[in-house]
Amino acid sequence: MHPIACGKPPRIMRSVTMTGWTLVAPAMVCLSLAGCYERIVEPADVFGTVKQGATYSPASRMIDDWYAVEAIDTETFAINEPNSSQYNTSYLLVGETRALMFDAGSGERPAGSRSMREVAERYTGNKPISLILSHFHYDHIADAAAFDGVTLIDRLDIRATITDGIYTIGPVESHGMEWRPLKVAQLIADSEVLDLGGRTVAVFNLPGHTTESVVLFDRYRNQVFTGDFVYRHLGGIIAFASGSDLTAYKENSTRLLHLTTADTRFFGAHGIPRFDRDWLALLDRELDKIITGAATYRYAAHYLAPGIPWRVYQNGDLSIYTTPLVAPPLFWSKWVLLFVATVSFLMLYFLLRIVRMALVPVLVDRSGE
Repeated sequence: MHPIACGKPPRIMRSVTMTGWTLVAPAMVCLSLAGCYERIVEPADVFGTVKQGATYSPASRMIDDWYAVEAIDTETFAINEPNSSQYNTSYLLVGETRALMFDAGSGERPAGSRSMREVAERYTGNKPISLILSHFHYDHIADAAAFDGVTLIDRLDIRATITDGIYTIGPVESHGMEWRPLKVAQLIADSEVLDLGGRTVAVFNLPGHTTESVVLFDRYRNQVFTGDFVYRHLGGIIAFASGSDLTAYKENSTRLLHLTTADTRFFGAHGIPRFDRDWLALLDRELDKIITGAATYRYAAHYLAPGIPWRVYQNGDLSIYTTPLVAPPLFWSKWVLLFVATVSFLMLYFLLRIVRMALVPVLVDRSGE
């Protein structure tokens, strides 16, 4: 029998064994835990009671194989993508002289189908269309380049990165795979009002979901278009993205409550679009519990970013997902990323050392056979 196959292992092998278990045991625990994360949300959950591919109400009607449109009123249109993975909805607001497009599609439309701009042009009567993005995530910016520039919120971080009239959305901002250079049509300050001719729309920068998150408010119609800042579906409120900030989220949910009334109608970007102010009030209360340390979390997987144990706080149908262990700004900071990269490098280094030390005696023994 081979001398190292039984009996007391040589000293070098005992050292390798102890060192190996020191590193492998925690890894095994982590992997075991990874298999035990709750998966409390699936992609289909964003639809609520609506099946993917179906319209959310009789008022929303398919205009082709991809888009459904609801006339909220004669000058306001919800452009829904029932077959998109997250049941996306963009909005078209039409005035007497121009129109405003809020978001530019999910990017999942079939090749050869109409762009968001081409759909919008069916309802504007040849009026010029301005585009404003609710934020820069991939599922809201797909057809942005099809428009004649984009209106951006005037923030120092955005202004500082505009070069020759071009703002480039990077993969970290979009959580996508592409760099997206966009022509900047104009910068608009927080609370500034856009005049569409006989219709005005106020633009608010409400960080929380992302730093550049924008909400539109038509005061006359008492309509608020919220993008991803707040929406109502079972997929949950996302506060784990690279630009998320729970403290800012709470401050701005309170701000939006103060700006609106009990009669305000809200329109979100995912799931069944319409919701009322009670849902915003619930979000505000639960965010307060989170930032004051009164919330109780559990850990769960999320289909948008599988493989990471996100913290989730739940109250009834409301779920708020955020980063594990620490707040999002710290989780996504360069120091944490540097720490993770360093630990990963050291683990790889020690793993290679362990493998090498384990193979050397075997190779020596084989060479002596």
